[in-house]
Amino acid sequence: MILRRIAAILFVPVMLAFGSGVYLYLGTLKSKVVQERPQLPTVTKPKFVLPGTMFVVQEGRLFKLEAGSFTEIGPGGEWSQPTLTPDHTKLVAVLRTGFSSDLYLMDLGGHVLKRLTKNDSRYIDYNHWAFYPRISPDGASVMYSFDSPKVNGVDLAVWSMPLNGAQWQARRWTDPYSHTGGDVSPIPLASGGLLFVRHSIDSSTVVHSQIYFQSRALGVATPLTPEADDCSQATLSPDGTQVAMVCTHGKQSASLEIASFNGSALGAPQVLVDGGLYASPAWSPDGKALAYFGPQGLAGHFQLWWLPLPVAATPSPSIAAAPSTSASARAASTVAPTPAPVQVTEGVDLSATSPPAWF
Repeated sequence: MILRRIAAILFVPVMLAFGSGVYLYLGTLKSKVVQERPQLPTVTKPKFVLPGTMFVVQEGRLFKLEAGSFTEIGPGGEWSQPTLTPDHTKLVAVLRTGFSSDLYLMDLGGHVLKRLTKNDSRYIDYNHWAFYPRISPDGASVMYSFDSPKVNGVDLAVWSMPLNGAQWQARRWTDPYSHTGGDVSPIPLASGGLLFVRHSIDSSTVVHSQIYFQSRALGVATPLTPEADDCSQATLSPDGTQVAMVCTHGKQSASLEIASFNGSALGAPQVLVDGGLYASPAWSPDGKALAYFGPQGLAGHFQLWWLPLPVAATPSPSIAAAPSTSASARAASTVAPTPAPVQVTEGVDLSATSPPAWF
């Protein structure tokens, strides 16, 4: 039961976005055993004080975590997936209304500065969805997943538009597989290339996720992880040399892993924690730790966790594993003991589909 929850974190929202509504799946994230209502972050005290400033989401509300204290920011509404501009002065976040969602530019206090997209329509067939915004390293553009063209029905493709421009200037970057949910979680690279997660369906109708690299818009996309590993939720370290990801390897649990990145290929992965339900990893500003979400307690509410990385957890970027290599041959190994994860929050239920934005 709980495993199905983590499988829904990234894929099911995409599939349900068309017709029944993208966030209906959130109901499946609640335990039927204990009807315990989570607390607002603002009335709790974190068990561990994280460095820097972090933005998280609970039930469509934006919160800032700073100096061991939560503050709610932003106007009301169904907000999700905040991401920071490279200069750490602004946010871009997703707002869902009715049968569409849009991207908004905000200041760090949650005040809307600009609506970036207009995806709502009086006609349902002309509504669109935008998710997973990420700002390019030069701050000039925003990449996001967008359901256009609608030839394939439910599939999202990665698009890019000028942050200070208009939506009509957007251009499509990827060509997703049909009827899979599409391409999500774009990561624009300083080289001008792109990392993203692509969904596919095999002959047994099993959905797989892989991390892909693409050097240019509508170019050839290269898988960096094997299909059998089912890796997703990728995030790039601040220095651009490592990727953190969540992989299931076809099991009823997940592992949180890191691998070196040389700009176009991943090295052999290293397992940090295994056998649990992990979601939305985010790198610390100094690149020496990860934050992620994981369920805690009988109610299974998602809490924030902090994981310092072992010193030896820096594989050489020059060692790249071929994406076609079998999962067993490419098996991750731990080269140094990983410190135990530290639980940061208690009693809240943070959105596992909205990675922390941290600076």
